Amino acid sequence: MLIIPAINEIKFPEILKKILRAGDFGAEWVHIDVADGQFTGNALWNNPEDLSSLKDKNIKIEVHLMVQNPEAVIGQWITAGVRRIIVHIEALQDFTSIQEQCLRAGVELVVALNPDTSVERLTNIATISRVLVLAVQPGRAGQMFRNDQLDKVRFLRTHYSNVTISVDGGVALDNALPIQAAGADILISASAIWSSDDPAMTYRNFQQLCAGSN
Repeated sequence: MLIIPAINEIKFPEILKKILRAGDFGAEWVHIDVADGQFTGNALWNNPEDLSSLKDKNIKIEVHLMVQNPEAVIGQWITAGVRRIIVHIEALQDFTSIQEQCLRAGVELVVALNPDTSVERLTNIATISRVLVLAVQPGRAGQMFRNDQLDKVRFLRTHYSNVTISVDGGVALDNALPIQAAGADILISASAIWSSDDPAMTYRNFQQLCAGSN
């Protein structure tokens, strides 16, 4: 089970500080929320050029593009050096174009589902290998995990057995094991880690908890 700290901020200096802290406490990946204020009700940091200063760092970056037109901007994020890009099925117009760009660049592509989006929407995209189940409304950190999303994870695990499943939104120590048991491969957590008194310890607690249940 991979635990990924998520970063939900408006300004890049705060993002950079958390990226470096996550690296210090041993995180292999960080997840950065990007929101344009159109697909979401709020706007977050949204400037791929800022990531140029991180190209010599060992930590891997995935960006969660909560944007209205991902086809128009995905090339900028690839150029910025991110290793994984998450796009929302609700915003996609040309999945094939995005998929081909990521394949050429060696960037992993993840298709995300909003909590009220039916998992059956994925049947139109036959070649997906990674799915993110968003268990809260997109955009804002600190929301409560929607337990009905566990059914979505179970469905994916049963019907898409080879797909890597990430779960994001409201993920905390008290629900990590049920999410893992439902079939998730990756847990993504923002508030539970960064709002704790000791983010490094909370991250390690996630790792130990999930490892202990294997």
